Amino acid sequence: MVIDTHAHVFFLDKFIDYGDKPLFQYMEEQEVDICSCIATTKTENAAMLENVRRYGDKLFGIGYVNVHDMERSLEQLRENVKKGIVRGIKMHPYVEDYIVDDPMLDPLYETCLELDIPLLFHNGIVTFSTWPSDEPGKVKTPKYECIGYPHQFARVLEHYPKLKIIFAHFGGNFYREFLCLTERFEHAYMDTAWLRHYAARQFPPVDIHGWIEHAASIAGAKKIVFAGEGTLPSDILQCRLSDEEKEDILWRNASKLYKLAEQ
Repeated sequence: MVIDTHAHVFFLDKFIDYGDKPLFQYMEEQEVDICSCIATTKTENAAMLENVRRYGDKLFGIGYVNVHDMERSLEQLRENVKKGIVRGIKMHPYVEDYIVDDPMLDPLYETCLELDIPLLFHNGIVTFSTWPSDEPGKVKTPKYECIGYPHQFARVLEHYPKLKIIFAHFGGNFYREFLCLTERFEHAYMDTAWLRHYAARQFPPVDIHGWIEHAASIAGAKKIVFAGEGTLPSDILQCRLSDEEKEDILWRNASKLYKLAEQ
């Protein structure tokens, strides 16, 4: 079995990191059984809900919370988690203009603890300077100070040690720091999404198979979840890991985190 935990809702039409093919074609060709459907804006959240309802046998929802409209967003989150549509939250502080350890986020963290759902955070410095806005014809201008730094996540996890946080992209250029956080905190995880992007930007550049093997040797394979965006199931299979470790990464960890056995 294979579960891809990092596919955006717009991949349904065009999977950018897979030759611009539709998501379901990627799933068929790569033998992916279940795929996430991630929303990072209000508009995308509506599309995510619609598609997970329609393709509930293939997709599970990772929803969007507007931290600047917290009360209403958390109410909607509770409803969609109760319905079994949303099983986690995607957080992108860089484009949503917030600091991850700001006390304003405490209601969100406490709600995720209450609902027992994980938070998937974008991690690592990115080079884009604009992001689509929910307002037609407008874009957001992200702030570098909101990228999300390791010490900020450490503060959150020290305050909420049972909070389930997944560090996307192996932490990107902050890999070593996020690896240490994943090793230290019981409920911290890393995902393998977009590794080729960050691997090429390391100095010296790294091979993603060796990168995955290194993370597993330090934090353990049970703390790593398979995620695509250019990383393929075959990349996990090619790693020098035991069959059990590969299965943990490819599906077992994700199934437990997102409670997919209930789906």
